[in-house]
Amino acid sequence: MAAVTWEKSQHTSLALWDIDREFQNAYEAYQQWQAKNGRKRPVWACLRGKRQDDTLSKALRLGRQIQRLMETGKELFGSRFEEGDSKCYTILSAQLLRLQYEVKQPLYDSALSPSTTPIPYDDIIRTAKSIRRTCLNALRDQYARCDSSTFTPVLPPPRFKVDFCPFAEQLRKDVKQNKSSSLRTKKLRSKDRHDDRELCPHCDACISVTAHSGIPDYRYTLFTSHIARDWKSTDDKTTFACSSCYKTFDDSYAFLDHVFQKQIGSERSCQSVTTNGSWTINEEFMHSDPSLVEQCLKNCLRRELTRVRTQKMMRKSQLLLREKDIHPALRSSTSFASEAPAMYSLNSFTSESTLFSR
Repeated sequence: MAAVTWEKSQHTSLALWDIDREFQNAYEAYQQWQAKNGRKRPVWACLRGKRQDDTLSKALRLGRQIQRLMETGKELFGSRFEEGDSKCYTILSAQLLRLQYEVKQPLYDSALSPSTTPIPYDDIIRTAKSIRRTCLNALRDQYARCDSSTFTPVLPPPRFKVDFCPFAEQLRKDVKQNKSSSLRTKKLRSKDRHDDRELCPHCDACISVTAHSGIPDYRYTLFTSHIARDWKSTDDKTTFACSSCYKTFDDSYAFLDHVFQKQIGSERSCQSVTTNGSWTINEEFMHSDPSLVEQCLKNCLRRELTRVRTQKMMRKSQLLLREKDIHPALRSSTSFASEAPAMYSLNSFTSESTLFSR
């Protein structure tokens, strides 16, 4: 019997090192842009943009707070904190992708452009500050988990139904009924234009409205996919859930990249069929709570069987539609028998692409 290896924890310090390196690369790209376009700007524009340029330079760095927190965690918890856990690593790896595509890439495009290309200052500063804040919060949460003496389950409880926020459900209904619906939300800090956090009008969940290059309607996607915050909760953190695989995310960019991979139908998509037939279960997980592991495996099997049945039904419906499109005079047993295999392969590909685009 093959083994499914549960996600192992990665090295938190190495992920932070990668993020710091990408910040340095982004700063070097910004310096290249300054060297190429600085002399071409008039003097008054240089003087007016001096303070703005300094703000961008300060934003393109990891920050001392994160370094101090990392050193404090290593002193108290040793290699346990330095290695970290999978929850912190998932958030940090998402920030690394966000830094590469949403900060460094626009700066390199502007620096290497043959013509004078302006830099989107506000967008880059907002994204860079959000990345630093997210990394700091991820480290603080990991610090709290290491410091806590309470037992936390190794595996998350099985989730095969998501109760989205009523505000998210209403937005979806308005779009389906072609009603004009606007996201009437309020910013967490209305006077700070570089703060991307907004509050849900129903549950007061704090949503970091991050931008994703592959998803133009990222703001709508985030607000329609968040779970209502528990009123008993002491924090305002938001949880996002995928409507296909029910996986939850604490980081908005990690969730958006999950949706993007599903839209393009990549191998990393939650809708792709895995060909790995090996199942391996670590003994420590089995001994932690065997009943929970068994229930998770049963639910996973039930979900996969449901998905396979749905795909077969979609393929059959596609074939029936194609059969009705054939003219009655041409609908003979011989012609249809010869065309059936080709139509089946074509419609199987269509059903899979339709499934990925959900």
